[in-house]
Formats: sequence, structure tokens, C-alpha cells
Amino acid sequence: MQAAAAKRLERYLGTWDVKRRIIDRLNETLITFEGQALLTPVQFEEHGDTTSDHGALRSSRTYRLGCEAERLTVYFPDLGEFIHIGDAASQRVDHQCGPDLYRGRFFFRGPNAWAEMWQVRGPRKHYVSLAHYRRV
Repeated sequence: MQAAAAKRLERYLGTWDVKRRIIDRLNETLITFEGQALLTPVQFEEHGDTTSDHGALRSSRTYRLGCEAERLTVYFPDLGEFIHIGDAASQRVDHQCGPDLYRGRFFFRGPNAWAEMWQVRGPRKHYVSLAHYRRV
């Protein structure tokens, strides 16, 4: 790991409470997620409960992390590249996933809170997601 990127990541290591709201425009549904995220030097892991009009289910997601030069790279579990995160308090990221375009914003409010917003559009997906993370 590069020193600057590793030091930046170190500020966010630990356990976080997560609350996410998703407005699914294709299905006209509100989806909520509440759970916890664990951020380690090499991995981001989230577990919790997802609820919609169709019921509730236990959910999880995992990403791998790597630090190169001045940025943090977020990878899918299969090590395919997802996004890059820099040092700015507010950042924009994009990811093309087949025909679906993910446009994200990250808001780093300090060492104990951050948020992420996604607008996803494509033939298979059309939703907006807003998540808030608070240090446990």
C-alpha cells in the first residue's frame, strides 16, 4: 500500500452503522437497508436487513480494497475494478456495468460520518440510493 492512500484509509477503519434508502423507479418501490459495515485495510463488508413492499431479507455485500499512489481502489470480490476514491471531502465516481451506468457521490464529513449516493440507469436498473454511515 502507498503511504498517503493507506493513511487516508486508516481514518475509516472500524465498524459503522449503515442506513440506506433506495427508490427503485422501475418497480416504483422504496427499499431500505439497515445494518453494519466493517472496514479493514483490505476489505469492506456490509451485513444487515433489506426491507421492501415484498418483505424482508438478510443482505450482505463485500468489496476488496487496494491503495495505489494517491487513491483507494475498490474491487469486486472477483478483483474486477469498481471505483477509485481520492482524498476530497466530496467526490464523484462512475462505473459502467454492462449497459447500466452507476454515477456515485461520496461525502466524507469527518472521521465519524460519511455518506454515499448512487444514481443508476440502464435497461435493467433505474434507481437512486442514499446511504449514511456513522461510526459505532
